[in-house]
Amino acid sequence: KAQIFMARQFPRNIFQAEQRILDACKRKSLAETAIYRYPRGGQMVEGPSIRLAEVVAQNWGNISFGIKELEQRNGESVAMAYAWDLETNVRQEKVFTVPHSRYTRSKGLVKLTDPRDIYELVANNGARRLRACILGVIPGDIIESAVAQCNETLANQSKGPLKDRVANALKAFREQFRV
Repeated sequence: KAQIFMARQFPRNIFQAEQRILDACKRKSLAETAIYRYPRGGQMVEGPSIRLAEVVAQNWGNISFGIKELEQRNGESVAMAYAWDLETNVRQEKVFTVPHSRYTRSKGLVKLTDPRDIYELVANNGARRLRACILGVIPGDIIESAVAQCNETLANQSKGPLKDRVANALKAFREQFRV
C-alpha cells in the first residue's frame, strides 16, 4: 500500500521519463545489447532484450519488477516473474516451472545437480518472462522509440548523451589543465 501511495503522490512525468529512456539508449554499451537476435525456422527472430526492458522500467519509474523462486522440488523450480506499474495499477505476472535439466547436442538431456547451474537456468528462464512482463506494462510506443534510438546510436556511432560528453570534457580539462 505504501508503494502505491508514494507512486500516486509523486506521479511520473511521462515526457521526462521518455527523455531519460532515450538518453540511456544513446549509450553505445546499452545499444549493443538492446536487441536480441537468433535464427529460428530459417528466419531471424529479434526484439527488445531484457537489458533494454530493465533500463526502460528503471527510467519509466513507479514500477516494481523482478523474479522470485517460489519453490524448489524434485528436479524442478517454480518461479514467478512480475512487473507492476504502481501508478496505474497495471500488473503482469507469469508463474512458470523450470525442470532442472539442460539439453545439449552432444550429451542429450542432462540432469543438473550443481546449485549454481540450477540458479543460472532459473534466472535465464526468468529473464525472458520478466522481459515479457515489463514490455506488457510499459506503453508500446515508448519501447518502439527506445529500440529506434538504440538502432540510431549503433548506425551513427553515437558518442553518448550530451550530459555524459560534458562530464567527460570536464574530467579531461580537470586532469590535463587542472581547471
